[in-house]
Amino acid sequence: MCGRIAFFDEPQVVADQLGYPLARATFPPASYNIAPGGPIVAIAATDGEPEVIPLQWMFKPRWAPEDAPRTHVARAERLAASRFWKGAFARHRCLIPVNGWYEWRHDGDAKLPFYFHGASQRLLLLAGVFTTLADGELGCAVVTQPAQGLAKDIHSRMPVVVGAGAEDWLNPEIHDRETLKQRLRPVPIASLAIQPVSQAVNSTAADSADLILPISPPEA
Repeated sequence: MCGRIAFFDEPQVVADQLGYPLARATFPPASYNIAPGGPIVAIAATDGEPEVIPLQWMFKPRWAPEDAPRTHVARAERLAASRFWKGAFARHRCLIPVNGWYEWRHDGDAKLPFYFHGASQRLLLLAGVFTTLADGELGCAVVTQPAQGLAKDIHSRMPVVVGAGAEDWLNPEIHDRETLKQRLRPVPIASLAIQPVSQAVNSTAADSADLILPISPPEA
């Protein structure tokens, strides 16, 4: 799925590496353990050309009824069909730069955390959609797909990590699902590294570089 995010690069690094302007805004501090509902960095075209901006990692359109769910993930299979998602999918797509993300494998009563990151330690871009929340702020969700390769041993779903087609994903002029499906190419699962990490990350209060350090693999 995508339980937590690690993003500890400076937003300016994203702007410099990817060639998007940096918005004049207050950005969240670097964090090794961003929980749903927290502030994150994203690339989105909110008023003109795409730029690097801060967003809330939570999605519930302001028009949604009170009993509608608040969520931080969006199933790729439902984006174009569900009323909850299809407006954002058509006009408000974004990219979420991360250094990595965490997912948990359930082993009895234990929750064993794993850290997913680029095998070459490069910045990863997760596909996302954004909306205006009830308070007028912008919030987003990470788009997920069925887990691939070794990721299936940990969780049934994983984020869509964008390789080719990032510019098309950000382009609101392209809103046909089949066109996007043809142009958007997730990075191969072999280009990702997965490592078990300390259960200290289970606490949302924990936030240090030690959280992403590998530990001895837990027994299957």
